[in-house]
Amino acid sequence: MTASLRILTTASLDSNPSLLIISPDGSKTLINCGEGCQRSFLESASNCSAGVGALRVSSVNRVCLTHIGHDTLGGLPGMILTTADVVESVTRELQIKKGVSSSGNIEDGNNEGRSSSSLHNGNNITTSNKRKSNGSLTANAADEEGVVPDLEIVGPEGIASFLQSLRHFMRRDRFKVHAREGHYDSSTNNNGSSSASSINAKRKMAKKKKHKGGSSSNDYEEIGFNVKSIPISYDGASCENPDHADQQESTSKPPSRLKQAISYLFTTPPIPGKFLIDKAQALGVPRGPLYSQLKSGKSVTFLDPITNVKRTVMSEEVIAQSSPGVAVAIVYCPNLIVLRELKESNTFRALESSGANDDRACEQRVELEVMVHLTPKRIFLDPSYRSWCKMFGTNVDHITLHASECLDDLNPDEENSPFVSGIISGIQRSFVNDTVYPMPVLSSSEAIEGKDRNMNCNSEDLLTIKGCPMMSYTLLPRSRRGLDNSTMMNLYPTNTITEIRQQVNETGAVECASSIVSSNERSTNDGNNASLGELIFAGTGSALPSKQRNVTGKYLRMNNGNSLLLDVGEGTVGQLLRSWRSTLSSTQSSPLDEYRSRLRGIKAVWISHPHADHHLGILRLLSERTAICGSTDPILLMAPSDLIDFLQEYQTVVPEISQSYSPVDCNDMIHGKPNPMAKKIYDELEITNCMSVPVSHCARSYAVVIEGTSFGKVAYSGDCRPSNRFADVAFGTELLIHEATFEDGMEEDAVLKRHSTVGEAIEVATMMNAKSLALTHFSQRYPEFPQMKRAIDKDKDTEFPIVFAFDFMRLKPDTIDLAAKLTPAMRLLYPCDETNDESTEHITAKELMAIPGVFAAKGVL
Repeated sequence: MTASLRILTTASLDSNPSLLIISPDGSKTLINCGEGCQRSFLESASNCSAGVGALRVSSVNRVCLTHIGHDTLGGLPGMILTTADVVESVTRELQIKKGVSSSGNIEDGNNEGRSSSSLHNGNNITTSNKRKSNGSLTANAADEEGVVPDLEIVGPEGIASFLQSLRHFMRRDRFKVHAREGHYDSSTNNNGSSSASSINAKRKMAKKKKHKGGSSSNDYEEIGFNVKSIPISYDGASCENPDHADQQESTSKPPSRLKQAISYLFTTPPIPGKFLIDKAQALGVPRGPLYSQLKSGKSVTFLDPITNVKRTVMSEEVIAQSSPGVAVAIVYCPNLIVLRELKESNTFRALESSGANDDRACEQRVELEVMVHLTPKRIFLDPSYRSWCKMFGTNVDHITLHASECLDDLNPDEENSPFVSGIISGIQRSFVNDTVYPMPVLSSSEAIEGKDRNMNCNSEDLLTIKGCPMMSYTLLPRSRRGLDNSTMMNLYPTNTITEIRQQVNETGAVECASSIVSSNERSTNDGNNASLGELIFAGTGSALPSKQRNVTGKYLRMNNGNSLLLDVGEGTVGQLLRSWRSTLSSTQSSPLDEYRSRLRGIKAVWISHPHADHHLGILRLLSERTAICGSTDPILLMAPSDLIDFLQEYQTVVPEISQSYSPVDCNDMIHGKPNPMAKKIYDELEITNCMSVPVSHCARSYAVVIEGTSFGKVAYSGDCRPSNRFADVAFGTELLIHEATFEDGMEEDAVLKRHSTVGEAIEVATMMNAKSLALTHFSQRYPEFPQMKRAIDKDKDTEFPIVFAFDFMRLKPDTIDLAAKLTPAMRLLYPCDETNDESTEHITAKELMAIPGVFAAKGVL
């Protein structure tokens, strides 16, 4: 097995830098886990044809964070949930295998139920691996079967508090997370628990026992990376003035002002020398067990078959000299104060080229192969930083993955998104109709990957490699060290915009759409196009992100230019930035100015319920908006109490957001009660009424009815079963946005998982006497269109237009009818796939209904 470094994401509008360190023993360490990290794992499947294996979230057993912020941990809760789901699934299989009955927690559709309960007071955040069995298979028992049940998270002080705060909206009963804060060395700091490397060692040993001979065909496949953290605390108030910092160090600083930046060093033990079989044969050593003893470093004595005399062969006679271990440095240096401390670090000083020729035996040394720089570009270009990099010698490769501290650090014209599948789908739709489906990239881009794809950038005398998504760098064997060019070529296909257009034309979708537009009675050029009102779908999928659909998020802009977000799932801000970039005209201000203006204009957020896929994007939103507005313009956060409690704990770790929002519980906005934020809502958004409606999904789930928008009366269901109460409160609405998780024919699944089918959503719109309906929140089994029993492509089938939402779709009050009529064209673009089936077994609704009291929200349905 090889060892490698795999880039997952870079700094772009919709992603932050993250990468994987893959050890020869198979253990994987993820460096940073920002929003969209799970989608990047899904995208890795596109590389399988090039011989690069698809990556899986569940295969990660350690996460290392360089600092605390949305860009490093925004995707961590989702990754924990996904990994825990895998462990839960495997545990159930083992229970069946061993004949142990499961306690059978009923989970909410598409894995959403995983986030519906608490963490039992944080008991799963621990450094101990002991656990009571409760009559079921324990995680340790699963471990004995070759499963890695736990996750190790290494990071700055405050990580444990962040993990503790997650109990407000997610649970993981059989899954443990071990938090390691500050100084950490995996070779000595196991704290009584099984580290990732030791767990994998046990897996390897179990596998070896299954093979005869007990020896490995690879000389270093049992080697794992040791990880050592280099934490540096600094005062953010004086981070750009090292001289001033010297004065500050003598005085005590408030703990809340201190930040911590962590760099990491990954090292292997010395690489064993290769077994020289030719020499062993020349010395007359018989094949078999003696070879294994020599490989293990022992001498062997045997009877020479020719001379009939005992002969002793030493291990060093048939084993090549071992070589130094491999070292990989991950450097995060946000400012010059941290740089000064890095220069003084004994860990890094030992790696400088001046120390590479000392008298230590090679068994005691490691050689630095590559440095990955997560340092902001402005610091990386500083002469003092570059001078430090040169101290490590010319044999070290430098890979740049510059962290972006704010929007100003991003290049809005660089198309380096890792979510290629979703972007290609968006480009395809834009050729059908760019009014409803705007281009998600710059239309002037000659190719999806943009123009700047030079990997090797020789700036002065420091050779650097510009990181790109899915790029792979081989560490072992040393003979293959360096970039794997096939990984870069395969992620970004050679498809140009012109080629995609040709492919779309061949489906007949463009011709069909042109015919629809020309015959549309209500031209999109008429009406109130001067209005700023619009509805952008930032994500239209349910539960988990997919390659084509992000999780839930909607941007509702009012006539005065200010806006409201309806749910803000992970990645919402990035999707919005990409959508806004593509719709800017050449006469408007710079993209960065427009981003700041739009983010400043988001005055309120509505969160429908406390499931992670509907609110994790709030962390980036609050951080980005605070950087623009400071504490003078807090956003109005209308959310269930679970999320408000979570943010109150999160802000103790990230105090910058403490003044960034004004919370109000959705329960205090229930229709029939006076809204405590009515005046603020009207002053900021010109909304005349905003009401919560309890619905049946999980605890504290709400729909919302909004009056006074540019669309008129708007109703949004959140996630729920069809609700008569919601239909009554929102009666006569101009636009209903309703979840349609399942296709028609899957009503039992919808009842079980407390969601709605396409047909049920249409029935709610009919009861509501809605003027139009937008369907969203599709199960990820439907990357394009769900099946349905009822044809709705023609006006005669319903009395109102029905729109199927896609990511990046933009509706205006006068384009809803057009979007609905474009459905036949979209079906040509995406022919229905009738092979969508459940990939996992589940309890049927009929079986569940035998349990009294399972359904029920009395007075809600």
